[in-house]
Formats: sequence, structure tokens, C-alpha cells
Amino acid sequence: MFLTKVAALTLLPVALMGGVVANSSIMLVEVDADDVHIMVPVPLSLAQVAVAFAPDEAKYVDVEEAGQYIPYLADFVDALRDVPENVMLVEVIDGDDHVQVFLEDDNLRVSVDEGHDRGATVNVRVPLASVAAMVDAYDADTNTLRTSRLVGALRAAPSGDLVHVIDGDEEVRIRMW
Repeated sequence: MFLTKVAALTLLPVALMGGVVANSSIMLVEVDADDVHIMVPVPLSLAQVAVAFAPDEAKYVDVEEAGQYIPYLADFVDALRDVPENVMLVEVIDGDDHVQVFLEDDNLRVSVDEGHDRGATVNVRVPLASVAAMVDAYDADTNTLRTSRLVGALRAAPSGDLVHVIDGDEEVRIRMW
């Protein structure tokens, strides 16, 4: 009976951690470069717990002069939400280089294609819900962003690629899963 209780107490934290991870959005970071493939899954619930135990200096990010512009992001998100869905906002073509900024399904998308041989391609998806959550993380009194709320902003992102960069033989992908 004693061993059963010890086993139950030993396995309880593992089971609880498994429950936290199973109910979490996962940010997957992949890097392919020079015959190396690195894949790091980051359960955001686990990151949220880690931030709670972080030292005080890690709980806030000082945004210095940029902080004064963060409140305008809320207006920017509201304005974008008034724009019809799936619309091109900006397109620049310069020789073989092509840049597009468009609104698609409540996401701001940026696509950059250096069209020349082995040029880089960059695709970034910024969920408007995540930007709104980031604005909520801003504390105007201290001019900082609260890291726990920044993790929450990532949790607001829907599944799929957030960043995908291909540059020659190197590739980096950050996606929500």
C-alpha cells in the first residue's frame, strides 16, 4: 500500500504536466541549415507557467521609445478589421523582387520574394487577435510589455505558419500547432 501511494505521488506531477501540455497550443520552431535539422516544440501553457516563476526582470520587456506607439496599434487593428476580407493593401514590384502586404482571414500577411536565382522568400502571418492581445500587454505607466500576456498573445494565434523563410539551402519556419 505504501509503494502505491509513493508511486501515485511521484506520477501526479507527470500526469498534471501531461494534461497542461495536451491542452496547449504548441509553437513549433524548425530550422534546416547545413545538414542540420532542429525542431523545437514549445507548449505555450508550459511557457505561461515558466513566465510565472521567472525572475522579476524577465516578467517585463522595456519597450523604450517604441512604447509610445503601441496604443496606436489598437486603432490600426480596428481599422484593418473594417477593411473587406482578402484584400491586397500594398504591392511593390522592383525588377525580380516582389513584396505584397494583404489582409486575409483576420491576418495581416507579408510576402517577400527575391525573384532572382536562389533569392530569399519570406512569408509572415500576423494574426490581428495576437496584435490586439499584445496591445493589452502594454503598461503605459512603466512603458513595458508584460511577458505573460505576450505568451497569451501567441496563444491567440490560430494554427499554421507564422513565419516561413527560405534563403538558398536554409529554411526557418515558426508555426502554431
